[in-house]
Amino acid sequence: MHDLIIENATIYDGTGSAPRRGSVAVKDGRIAEVGKVEGEAHERVKADGLALMPGIIDTHTHYDAQITWDPFANPSPALGVTTVVMGNCGFTLAPCRPADRDLTMRNLTHVEGMSLEALRAGIDWGFESFPEYVGMLEKNGVGPNVACFVGHSGVRTFVLRGDAAKRAATPDEIAQMRGIVIEAMEAGACGFSTTRSYQHNGEAGIPMPSRLANEQEFLALSGALREGGKGLLMMTKASDTPVPWIESLAAAADRPYLVAALLHSNLTPEATFEDLEAIAAARRRGRRDAATPHHPGRFPSAPRHRRPPSAARARGRWRDGAGCHPRPSVRGRGCHRVPAGAVEDRRPTFGAPAR
Repeated sequence: MHDLIIENATIYDGTGSAPRRGSVAVKDGRIAEVGKVEGEAHERVKADGLALMPGIIDTHTHYDAQITWDPFANPSPALGVTTVVMGNCGFTLAPCRPADRDLTMRNLTHVEGMSLEALRAGIDWGFESFPEYVGMLEKNGVGPNVACFVGHSGVRTFVLRGDAAKRAATPDEIAQMRGIVIEAMEAGACGFSTTRSYQHNGEAGIPMPSRLANEQEFLALSGALREGGKGLLMMTKASDTPVPWIESLAAAADRPYLVAALLHSNLTPEATFEDLEAIAAARRRGRRDAATPHHPGRFPSAPRHRRPPSAARARGRWRDGAGCHPRPSVRGRGCHRVPAGAVEDRRPTFGAPAR
């Protein structure tokens, strides 16, 4: 007995093959059959030829602020995104002391081009610590699946306050930051993120706090993930950040490191390929480094995966567990049931593209 069968859909399976008519069966939150499906199901949905495809995992977003007032993280779901990864580059709202909220918002207006007026009007500041932040998201509910990094600049600002973008941290301050990272990982963070990019500046062109960190700080905070034995490290590297140094951080944590973004430059056209080769060499040595290269002005392609599809909610509901990835940011408790609108209103979204 299947949990759900979606019948008579135009199936785009994510492999690049031609679309085909068929059905998809879901059981225990996983795709069980694709194509000609037989057997019974607790629920059947007639797709009537609508397009059915795997949801997109958007691995690099900055919805940390918006999701506090817009739990659907619009417009991503309408574009086929079913999982968002937030907190990239070390830019997170949590942890944040009440006195530092305005500084955090002003930095976001510069480094991510967000509207200060919108941030001040919209952010729900019903939290201070990272566990309180993800607890608030869990209580309020979210539309897509959500995973969230604990961010280096946010952690550094919480501990060093006004000095976060001015100086190196003391050993005691590094210990405090390490404790916050461990606490966040225990609360459900998917990992620790940071940046070394020269383009990442806050208000008045001042470098984002993580750019002031020394090697001891990076080793301590990256290494904090070793204690729990889980999670992912993420860095937006500078043009001259050596990959072997990132490999040493991965070794300290015994965790994979995601390196973003390897940008092509006509001035140094071989640099990206040299970084990719260095990452490949690190992987051959047993380090699970990865990279997200892309050309300026183009979005990285979404990763392919085999999970229950986003069009499963085209009938006005989101099934608990069906179409869900584990949500580290809400302690893996699955999806909240949220309305998806009338199918008449959503039908154009799921229709096959015009030819």
